[in-house]
Amino acid sequence: MTTGQPKGLRARESVLTVSNRSPSDEQQFEAFEIGDVADKYPSATVRGIDIFPPPVTWVPPNCVFEIDDILQDWTWKEPFDFIHLRLLLGAFTPEGWDELYKKCYDALTPGAWIEQVELDVRLYSDDNTLKEDSYLGGWGNNFIGCSDRSGRSLLTQESMRGTMEKAGFVDAHEVLYKIPVGPWPRDKLLKETGRLQYLHWTTALEGWAMWLLTRFGAPSPWSSDEVQVYLTKVRSELRNPHVHAFEYARRVWARKPTEEELEARAHIKVEPQHWP
Repeated sequence: MTTGQPKGLRARESVLTVSNRSPSDEQQFEAFEIGDVADKYPSATVRGIDIFPPPVTWVPPNCVFEIDDILQDWTWKEPFDFIHLRLLLGAFTPEGWDELYKKCYDALTPGAWIEQVELDVRLYSDDNTLKEDSYLGGWGNNFIGCSDRSGRSLLTQESMRGTMEKAGFVDAHEVLYKIPVGPWPRDKLLKETGRLQYLHWTTALEGWAMWLLTRFGAPSPWSSDEVQVYLTKVRSELRNPHVHAFEYARRVWARKPTEEELEARAHIKVEPQHWP
C-alpha cells in the first residue's frame, strides 16, 4: 500500500463495511470480498452492513452480516478500527451524509481510517466513440437531474472527501480509476472488468431507470412505457462493440485524528478577527 493508506489490521481490531444495493450477482462477489478480509485478518471482527440480506451460505466465523439502516442509532459497543463504505451514491440527503460521517467519526478509534468508493454515473470515452448526443452519452446527466430533484444527489463521488473533512477527518487522499463498460479493452484484466461491469449495467438498468424516471423524470415524470422505450435504445448502444465507454470510480480514505492531535487542536488559541 502507498504511504498514507490504511495499514493492515492488528489483532482484535474491528472492521465495518457498509453498502446499499439490491441483491445481485455483483453483491455475491462483494460478499466474498468481505469474507476474504475476514480470512486475512482472523483476529479481527468484520461486520458487513446492508439493507438486504447477503446471498451467501457460509462466511468465516469472524465475519458477521447484519441488515440495518446505518442512519439509525448504532448499537455496536466496541469502536471500529476501519470503516469501508461503498456504492451509497444517491442514498442520502446532504444532511444524511453529515449524520453518517459523524457516526463513522464517533465510532472509530483515534487514528483509525475511513474509506469510501463511489462511481460516477456518467459515461465517457477517450477516443470519441461515445457521442454526447447519444442515449448512452446522456444517461448520466439525465439521472443526475433526477437525483437533484429528489434531494439525494448521485454526485457522491465528488462531494465525499469534503464532507469527510467537514466531519473532522484529516489526512485525506483520493484516487480516480477508469472502469470500462464492456469487454472492449485489450488488457486481459480490464477486459474481464469491463465484462463484469457490462453485466452490472444490463441487469441494473431497469431498476435504476424505472424508479427515478417515473418519479423525477424531466420535464415531468415519465410513464412506464416511455422508460421501456428509452431503455431499449440504451441497451442497443451498450451492445455496440465499437463504443469504448468507461466510468470513473473514486476512492477516498481519511483518518480520525489521534488523541495527541485532538489534544493539540484543543489547545490552539484562535485569535478573534478584527475587520476594518
